[in-house]
Amino acid sequence: MAKYRAPLANSDVIHLVDRNKEPEQKLWVAVLAKAFDDAFKSADERAALEALSWVKHGRDFNYVCGLAGRDPNYVRKKMLNKVIDREAMLVDKHHKVKNYVNNVLILKEEIKKIKPRIKNDYKSLPKYTHDYVDR
Repeated sequence: MAKYRAPLANSDVIHLVDRNKEPEQKLWVAVLAKAFDDAFKSADERAALEALSWVKHGRDFNYVCGLAGRDPNYVRKKMLNKVIDREAMLVDKHHKVKNYVNNVLILKEEIKKIKPRIKNDYKSLPKYTHDYVDR
């Protein structure tokens, strides 16, 4: 049979910190968590770019951090490199897609220019009838 061990002194620190928070403060921490979740894990690129912009330049970001009990300058400083990298990746991907679309549009225009020169003359093709056998 195993002996009971008292927990280490710091093993319950997270729960002690959470217990001291007001429900409103927990709500604003959740708002910050959702903003970072949108910024880094969202499949919707527009929502991700909006969240990234809010973290970088949002005037309300400082206010929300204050309500969450966090220092906005510290949070922004810790996350700024990750925010810039994610934003650069999304913008680069957007430019690549835009270039692909432009290339497709250019090709369609070139096909439209070529198409009038191609005649749809099927008279030169052999006529197949029900009694025709190709050997």
